[in-house]
Amino acid sequence: MKKILLTGVAVCCLASCGISQGTKVDADKFLITGRVTNVPDSAVILVMQEEGSQLLKTVMKDTVMNGMFTFSDTTSCVKKFLLLAREEGFPRHWLEVWVAPGEEVKISGENKLICVWKVESDVPEQLEANAFQDCAGSLREEYARMQVKEADWFRKMDSGAENRDTVWKKMNALREKSWLMKHELYKKEIDYMQVAPIGRVWLERLEMYAKMVPFKEFMPYSKELKALYARLPEDLKQSREARIARQYLYPSGKVGVGDPMADTDLYDIEGRTHRLAEFKGKYILLDFWTQGCGPCIASLPEIKEISEAYSDSLVVVSISLDPEKLWKDYVTKEKLSGYQWNELAELESGLAMCYQVNGYPSYVLIAPDGRVKAMWGGYGKGSLWQRMKDWLGEAGR
Repeated sequence: MKKILLTGVAVCCLASCGISQGTKVDADKFLITGRVTNVPDSAVILVMQEEGSQLLKTVMKDTVMNGMFTFSDTTSCVKKFLLLAREEGFPRHWLEVWVAPGEEVKISGENKLICVWKVESDVPEQLEANAFQDCAGSLREEYARMQVKEADWFRKMDSGAENRDTVWKKMNALREKSWLMKHELYKKEIDYMQVAPIGRVWLERLEMYAKMVPFKEFMPYSKELKALYARLPEDLKQSREARIARQYLYPSGKVGVGDPMADTDLYDIEGRTHRLAEFKGKYILLDFWTQGCGPCIASLPEIKEISEAYSDSLVVVSISLDPEKLWKDYVTKEKLSGYQWNELAELESGLAMCYQVNGYPSYVLIAPDGRVKAMWGGYGKGSLWQRMKDWLGEAGR
């Protein structure tokens, strides 16, 4: 399951400069130096950082000049960054880069396939990440090239250069191959994890793959992942990553269509506690969303219109999956109305897992008797209106 990009947050970095050998780095700083070939000087390299479990934010950016780019900042601990470029010819996947105080990280590449560029450093987490990178051999590069083709087709469709139906036919054919290759890539890493030392990157991979298990089309290797979890010593089973993985590998309390609704404590931006049971007797539409998801944001006007049009029979509860501060700031800034709630769960448990949410936006319609009537994901303009008309009739009737 991919993380969602949160754009528009950027911090200026150092101007590009030459890369020196054995550069001395201040004890409270990190330095990333890159030297690449066959990459245009106009290419912008973004440094992304995880914000909670669903968002990435841009923290630095630099433009390639003379085949080089540089990033530096202060740090008091080991951090993980993700390097990404959004321009034509680059894949949509990123390069995992770990930094530490006083350490220089050197990056090299021979093309635009940023996710397979080489990373050289003495940071233990980076050495572990490099081992994962190497275990897939040339398959990772082959998959990256396929991702470039897919991204280019999307650009052609968005620009109007190609007919949408024609593009989708080509995309579907490409994705059939892409899925098979993606599963092969996952399998290579999972096989490697059976013999690899258990470190910070290993635990993150276990969490990432476990999150895919509820949807077999994403992850058909649940048996192998359970075996990896069993390999953990008891102390590491108490780590955050392992506890999240367990929740996905051994879920409890799943809710499906026809089942009584799942409920829990939810909080508004003032910190007041609420429960879905407050609205029993009406239809309840749950909207699981995150601000880094384009379709989620695009759906907001339609969500508001539906909430107002069906106010006599329907209550819309928007449940954010974002960290508390980001969520509150966004709701306040955008002046979002209605029931804006968040579970503020420490781990990824609670309602999202009960309702088997694995993508955004996701919707759950609960009938007045408290039973789940429908569950679906994704948004297109007018799609919510159509579903409400199908299930609730025309507004006002």
